Amino acid sequence: MDNFGDRLSAAIEEKKSVAVIGIDPTLDRLPPALQEMVDDPVNKQDALEIFGKGIIDAVKDIVPAVKPNIAFFEAHGIAGLMAYITVCAHAHSNGLIVVGDVKRGDIGSTAAAYAAGLMRAPAKAGKLANPFQIGPHDCVTLNPYLGYDSIGPFIDEAQENGQGMYILVKTSNPSSEELQDLKLENGQTVAQSTARLVNIWGKAMKGKSGLSSVGAVVGATHPEELAMYRELMPDTPFLIPGYGAQGGTAEGIKGAYRKDGTGVLVNASRSVIFAWQKENSPQDWQGAARRAAEVMNQDLNSARP
Repeated sequence: MDNFGDRLSAAIEEKKSVAVIGIDPTLDRLPPALQEMVDDPVNKQDALEIFGKGIIDAVKDIVPAVKPNIAFFEAHGIAGLMAYITVCAHAHSNGLIVVGDVKRGDIGSTAAAYAAGLMRAPAKAGKLANPFQIGPHDCVTLNPYLGYDSIGPFIDEAQENGQGMYILVKTSNPSSEELQDLKLENGQTVAQSTARLVNIWGKAMKGKSGLSSVGAVVGATHPEELAMYRELMPDTPFLIPGYGAQGGTAEGIKGAYRKDGTGVLVNASRSVIFAWQKENSPQDWQGAARRAAEVMNQDLNSARP
């Protein structure tokens, strides 16, 4: 399938899951055997790769997507970036949708460079696959604060390569209200105006499923607003952070779904990847992650329209 919205919809139906697992490897929460490896840069790369690939292997048959957060890898320099590339490639080779959580946003020329580095397929430039390319990504997260100049280059690459994007609209963090809830002269909030723009930008990228390849990030910590954002963006796939550790619930997410129960990916990171701590099972950290993902699936499916 050449349309990201269609591939996303098919993957969700195949796995019977709307869960996406965030891979955010905080070093001091890694299992003890991996924590012992992180003092040396070479071993640190191995530890990050073992953890990321281990989480993927634990959940790959029960969720449609994973979301590696590049910040938790970039913090460790080249070793971390190499681990990020390996983890993304491992997820991609196992048939998972890879959401690159990169949150880029800059002026046109810089955005074009970001888009080329994060989304452009090597074959497009007539080259062999580049082992140092950041990704591979099926979609990326973007910050729209600079307007369409920061988004357009990513839309161009996405149309060329069958990829997608999730644009920040109403985020799950408590201080999001400081900017996103500000009222404009037309009576709308900044977040509502952003939602209208996302809907416009995505109209030309709808697939056969009816979903666009231009998505929106809308937090589960704002359950009373989700139905309103769905009305503003009827054909937009939602990426919903804030479930689990941040307090979002399956019931609270109901308003985000389209009428047929599609259009939603719900993210959980810490509550799944560090489930071994809650279970006190450091030797079975992969099993703990899988069990947490299974519980997440059951919870989300029980409330899915």
